[in-house]
Amino acid sequence: MSVEMPGPINVLLKTAHGVVLDVGPGSGEQLPRFDPAKIGVMYGAEPNIHLHPGLLRVAEKVGFNGKYRALQCGGEPESLIPALAKAGALKDGASQGVFDDIVCVRVLCGVPRPEETIQGLYRLLKPGGRLVVCEHIANPWRDGTGSFLARIFQAIYALLGWSFWLGGCNIDRDTVKFLRAGAGTEGWAKAELEYVDPSTAIPFTVGYLVKKT
Repeated sequence: MSVEMPGPINVLLKTAHGVVLDVGPGSGEQLPRFDPAKIGVMYGAEPNIHLHPGLLRVAEKVGFNGKYRALQCGGEPESLIPALAKAGALKDGASQGVFDDIVCVRVLCGVPRPEETIQGLYRLLKPGGRLVVCEHIANPWRDGTGSFLARIFQAIYALLGWSFWLGGCNIDRDTVKFLRAGAGTEGWAKAELEYVDPSTAIPFTVGYLVKKT
């Protein structure tokens, strides 16, 4: 699934820069898509510590040269913030305005409380920072973009145990709604999200959202 990536995500990952948070990097399958020369330091929030050795090996192999930090935590604020503090990423203890870019690739479909997670990530962005995403979503048939039949198949897949067999992935989660609401009343300065394969049972949203300055 990591070989062929949907939409413009390859281009977006290549533009990640500065201080970057990589949420749910696994064993580093996406790291070759980044440009280490543009990145000052990258933190990888990966709760499975057994994946860390492989993750760090891949980071070195593709040229991060010690600029990648693996954290044993998830993307949820109660897990992420203490890990970032322990790693020395939070200046003066502040848990806001830390990252230039935050990257979520096929991870928000599996977090237990997506609304809270996205709100927490929003707070961690610097003003003008980007949240870059590539996520499974519920088929957008209601706005005329997707397919009602594909949405039915999503429901069938869910009943057949999609989440169980694919590590907690919720194929029918309305992640686009959660992303747009993640900035709260402040709103995003810019939200460039596009549907990829909206006529199928496994559509994605791919793009980025920019925090107001």
